[in-house]
Amino acid sequence: MQVDSSARGSVVRLGDHTSLITALSSIAVVTCFIFPRIAPLVLAGAAAALSIVYLLSSSWNAGKDRSPSRYLLRPEVPFIAWGLVACLWAASPWDGFLKAAFLAALVLSAVVAADALPSLNASTIEAIAKGLLIGFLIGAIFICIEIATRDGIRRFVLEYFPDLERGLAKHGTFRNGVIQKVSGAYITRATTVYCLLWCPAILAATLYARGFAKWLCYAAIAGSAIVIVFHPYTQSQTAQLALLGVSVVLAVSLLAPKLGLWGVGAGFAALVFLIVPLALAMFAAGLHEKSDLFGSAKARIIIWNYTAQRIMEKPILGVGTNSTRYLDEARPKEEKVKPDNLFVVAETRAHPHNVYLQIWYELGLIGAIAFAILGLALLRRISALPRRIMPYAVTHFAMCMAILAPTYGMWQNWFQSIVVVSTLTLIGLMAPQISSSRA
Repeated sequence: MQVDSSARGSVVRLGDHTSLITALSSIAVVTCFIFPRIAPLVLAGAAAALSIVYLLSSSWNAGKDRSPSRYLLRPEVPFIAWGLVACLWAASPWDGFLKAAFLAALVLSAVVAADALPSLNASTIEAIAKGLLIGFLIGAIFICIEIATRDGIRRFVLEYFPDLERGLAKHGTFRNGVIQKVSGAYITRATTVYCLLWCPAILAATLYARGFAKWLCYAAIAGSAIVIVFHPYTQSQTAQLALLGVSVVLAVSLLAPKLGLWGVGAGFAALVFLIVPLALAMFAAGLHEKSDLFGSAKARIIIWNYTAQRIMEKPILGVGTNSTRYLDEARPKEEKVKPDNLFVVAETRAHPHNVYLQIWYELGLIGAIAFAILGLALLRRISALPRRIMPYAVTHFAMCMAILAPTYGMWQNWFQSIVVVSTLTLIGLMAPQISSSRA
């Protein structure tokens, strides 16, 4: 997503209310940690509203370069357009259309909002950065307490307000009416939010914190990351592996930005185009039978192998948008019996826990190529950023790339929203640096 510095001045200045902006920003970030399935959707809606205001403002009508039609030429369009086309042969065309339409609206509104962000003055962006830092650090403390107490805060709250979680009966263990345990789904979602806001928080500390406060923020971010990576109750191996790997990407990118960029680009291309043979190879090598491999990894290798085999049946067009769960539900029960030699049933479930595989399975080769065009176009824009901020954009791209690989489904709205919101946050923080470099 490209920040358009020519948009400066098209939106009302908010710099006179910096304290309020900081407070609202911090509250918004904290709620993403506490209510990850709701808050990102609300923030994405706010971004959509901002994009509508921006498009309706008189500035875009000032010339041909301000016309809304220019957004039809963006590299995001082929992927979301193919998602809409693939609804035609989906298992549930209407449901697939709703999912694809939501993603299209989310991405296009984010692109427009990214163009509008430079219209905010420097004091407003600094206020947002401070709010992000405050909210992120509070959220990090919340996660560390939850890890140390085995979801103690959440269990306490749900004990008195069970209606706050609609899936409590599924995700909670009760004894004499008291919640003894909640599933790892809660801390997994919270750590996903943490990972996706991790790089924006580091950039906010780098650009907008001063003196001792900056180093205190660095220490708090590093300390919370260490807790998540090494504490045995984290329960999200995805977050642990992503933080470890992306920390290396950040270090390399800070020392050699171009090397980091090329490395991430190569990794992205490999994930998109080699994920199918890689999934088949991991299963063929018997990794799912390794006794020293944690359970969720074994399960994913089995699920990925089964999905990769199904991809070979319709490799060009795929099975259709959001068809995975419907096709899995339609399988005869006798086909979904766990063999003795497998850790879990060979199935796709509602999604294959790998966005790259899901793109291949549902959207086929055409969808994979369109997604690759989108990702590589973003990396090309990142390569044009000033050296001071390029490493953080590269690292955030790597974090998104890592989170997409072993975790949620591509059509989960809250997950889509937090990816977009975190990226917009990073763009907003970088906007003054980009504008000054072009001046």
